[in-house]
Amino acid sequence: MNRRVWYELVAAGTLAISLVGVILAAAGAAFQRTLGVAASSLCAIAFLVPGLYFLGYSRRLRARDLALAHTAAFVRTREAIEIQDLADELKVPRADAERILRIAVQEGYLTGTFESGNRFVSERGPVRTTPEER
Repeated sequence: MNRRVWYELVAAGTLAISLVGVILAAAGAAFQRTLGVAASSLCAIAFLVPGLYFLGYSRRLRARDLALAHTAAFVRTREAIEIQDLADELKVPRADAERILRIAVQEGYLTGTFESGNRFVSERGPVRTTPEER
């Protein structure tokens, strides 16, 4: 199981606990238990904030995985590619394009070798297209 799935599970758990706090606060309000409402509301807020953070982080990881898959798909369309061509496609500086390409290779989205510092030669063969294919 990859990091994104773990963060989604943790986010779902903390948001569920927060929802339970909201339900308990509503029940406390219905029975006019001021201390219960205050405690439940505090717990709901205390779990809501990290739950939203974990959910946002899992979304960023999903976007990162999609960007790496897009990079790999673009590079695989050619036998060899100049790093500057990739930078132009991604609309990022050359150094960032090289870093993204190295991460895509490191994480298994793409296989190949770097030649002369500014050229990448991709190998044909089975590669993963999503993180779930590990």
